[in-house]
Amino acid sequence: MARDVLKRTSSLSRWTFVALGVTLACYMANAFLGALNQDEGWYLYAARCVMGGELPHRDFFFTQGKIMPIVYACFGWLWSAFGVLGGRLFTSFLSFLALMIADSALVSCCTKSEERKLVRLILWSLLGVNLWYTYFTCIPKAYGLCTLGIAIGLRLLTGLREKNGVDTVCCLLSGVVFALLADVRFSMGVLVPAIAGWLWTQRSWMGRWAWGYFSLAACGTWCVLFLPEVLFHQDAFWEAVRFHAQRESLGMFGRIGCIARLGRFNPLLTFAGCLMGWMLIAKKSSLRMTTESRSGFLQLWLLCAIVLGSVHILAPVPYDDYFIPALLPFAMAIAFGFSRLPFDSMRAALAKTVFLSAATLTICASPVAQDWIVSGKDRLWVQIKTKPDLFVLWDVAKRVRLEAARLQEETLWTQDTYLAVEAGLKVPKGLEMGPFSKPMPLDTAPRLAAWSGYTFAFHYPQLSPAADQRMRIEQLQKVYSHSLLHVPAFGQGGTPLTVAERVTQ
Repeated sequence: MARDVLKRTSSLSRWTFVALGVTLACYMANAFLGALNQDEGWYLYAARCVMGGELPHRDFFFTQGKIMPIVYACFGWLWSAFGVLGGRLFTSFLSFLALMIADSALVSCCTKSEERKLVRLILWSLLGVNLWYTYFTCIPKAYGLCTLGIAIGLRLLTGLREKNGVDTVCCLLSGVVFALLADVRFSMGVLVPAIAGWLWTQRSWMGRWAWGYFSLAACGTWCVLFLPEVLFHQDAFWEAVRFHAQRESLGMFGRIGCIARLGRFNPLLTFAGCLMGWMLIAKKSSLRMTTESRSGFLQLWLLCAIVLGSVHILAPVPYDDYFIPALLPFAMAIAFGFSRLPFDSMRAALAKTVFLSAATLTICASPVAQDWIVSGKDRLWVQIKTKPDLFVLWDVAKRVRLEAARLQEETLWTQDTYLAVEAGLKVPKGLEMGPFSKPMPLDTAPRLAAWSGYTFAFHYPQLSPAADQRMRIEQLQKVYSHSLLHVPAFGQGGTPLTVAERVTQ
């Protein structure tokens, strides 16, 4: 019997090692082949602004918290020389580190060696071997840093129980980490009251004052982060907060569509979640939350996933990628619940099946992999990309740098901010948010400009389609009358890009 268990455990270790390798391959493939996203441009540009001594909200318009640009600016020496690719590789590192820390939190809650191997293989299969998850935690959006913060905060909470009582330092640090997340992405602030409430209900085994230490640290951190902005830069700060509430709502059917897309991109995670939900509703004894047991953390992880999912489904436009931070604690709960299933002899085989299924879906059926090579469909014919989006960006940025050097110009008028980042140029004040920027006059426009299908496409701040886009593009063409380059398919969505020069009289 012991020999069989040891054999299964060794086999699971090898499979987990393979899953780690596939996860790294997914991140590298997304870094080089993943489709361009407008958001990664203005996030990286904000980090460059901070590197230049500016701060979000105070010195330039930014619609999220200020922690991410500051963190990326601190490591700018590492990624900025490599442009968008550097930002992607740095974000991939943060996200991979988040999975490793989440793995550590799971393992700390398991008592048997085989259980530890099981939860590891399930976690890496559900998230790491998932092109959709690794894509959105690879491109420089806030999700990579958010998942890292969630993983660190949850790992600190799993270290609370000690023989001599609660670990006060871990509790305080966890409160600080979760409070900081609210200044990475405002919606993450919902985790603080949810976790504080959970700690209060679990006083019997988590410690009598754990909720108080956690709440005190979180509230103190929020005062340090937000009071200066509320007192001295309140107009810009509240404008950034209101930006998300003023978006034009998709309505009920739009929300259902976003949830359907989430299920489409995560079929294995959706099935596992439905199975776990049925087992919890059926009150299976293997998943029962017993007091004085680390199985109670399953309840915490589910709570974090539910509150994050709920706050994002209530957003005016609940894009499917908004749920990325919720998927980390959700997958942790599924992996831990899997280790407590009653059929001991079959769990190892099922865990391997989950990995093989995840790898098959990633390689053969992922829409993300399709986006690497397909740019859409023209009637009956699929349009094949001649180059990955990032490679096209490199070519265009090289040409833009040459033109900027010829004109001795350091500023590029564009709403495709990732082009300015890749070319190492600035954008005019007020255009830091790319297509989400406020309307800006062309009176003091620089000599070089680039525009695509995203330019003037939205009304600020509702981000509804702009009926006057063509008229405004024509005005831009009058200012920049000397065309230098035309790219038929560029950037997100593969829209036509024009690079032009303003001819001075």
